Amino acid sequence: MMPATQVKEFTYTPNGVKVQVVSVHDDGEYQMVRSITTGKVFFAHKNQIAETLVEAPKPVKKTTKQRRGRHIVKPEVPVINRVNINSCTPELLTQILKGVGIKTATDIKELQQSLPGERFTKLDQLKAITKVDWDSVLESGTVYVE
Repeated sequence: MMPATQVKEFTYTPNGVKVQVVSVHDDGEYQMVRSITTGKVFFAHKNQIAETLVEAPKPVKKTTKQRRGRHIVKPEVPVINRVNINSCTPELLTQILKGVGIKTATDIKELQQSLPGERFTKLDQLKAITKVDWDSVLESGTVYVE
């Protein structure tokens, strides 16, 4: 029987966010960390970071569906990087969409509020905001409408 491998996992204790250590400063007193959920980078004191050892997840063998002799492979975007455009805040839009500032994110949310039901029903409705290259954003699959 092969021993299970263990991986270090770090948690920012004031709010319980899982973080990744980017660098260590002042002889280990402070650490620059990146939030795994939002991607924000900030400094934390060593007392604010909790380190735990967890078992590494076992790799899952991917199976492809077959239909009429063809392999169907769908591109997978990590779930954490996909956001529902109707439920996210302007701040989250600036973090998810590259090149989008708070002004453009606010314009997107104002467009959403002007629509019937205050919701986007199609991703093509976003193309009314011309400041963003929506073709590349939609191709990457980082946003969706629900």
